[in-house]
Amino acid sequence: MGCLKLIIKIAIIVLAVIGFRAIGGWDWMVKTFHIGEKPTQESLIEKSKDVADFSSIPDEYELSKSANILGFRAVVANHEATGQKLAVVNESKALKLTKDDFKNGQLKKKIDGINEKLAYQYVHVENFKILKQGTMKAMGQTVPYAQFEAEVTNLPVKKLRGMISVVSDKDGKNKIMVSANDSGKYSQIIAEQFFRNVKLTNESKSKK
Repeated sequence: MGCLKLIIKIAIIVLAVIGFRAIGGWDWMVKTFHIGEKPTQESLIEKSKDVADFSSIPDEYELSKSANILGFRAVVANHEATGQKLAVVNESKALKLTKDDFKNGQLKKKIDGINEKLAYQYVHVENFKILKQGTMKAMGQTVPYAQFEAEVTNLPVKKLRGMISVVSDKDGKNKIMVSANDSGKYSQIIAEQFFRNVKLTNESKSKK
């Protein structure tokens, strides 16, 4: 199970961005660890209500994982045609980002701090760069986002490109949105279409 432990750690690097490729999806988990059948979309949507309402996402997206991983409550989805990964992560004591971080220059500093703590891992991130920033519609709000690029060590995928954003629920708790793909395949349109169709739920609460 050492490999599984490593993969779970990778999923947390850069707010779960790196794990999108490293985890490899629920099918891989089933095949490798024989943990049961793949859950239905209906069951995953129901299970994910404490994070957000995914019932209105377009058909080309599929939820692949909804779980508590080392204190992080995350829901991961896949854009089937391109393999682009998307996730919504509840904030926790160890994982906090705010909308202000996108304005005051703290975003890169916080992510670099996470990378430094995990630099000893066999798989880790190097040369994290913020490429551009802007705003987008997500979960009924206009929110800031930053597009990034990062190099990954010891994986077939050498460079990732993606975006990270933050939305606040009615209780003032932040939810972190991430989308990533191979550097040459990332699409901001795919990311925005997904998050625009995700909704906040009344029972949305951060798991700590």
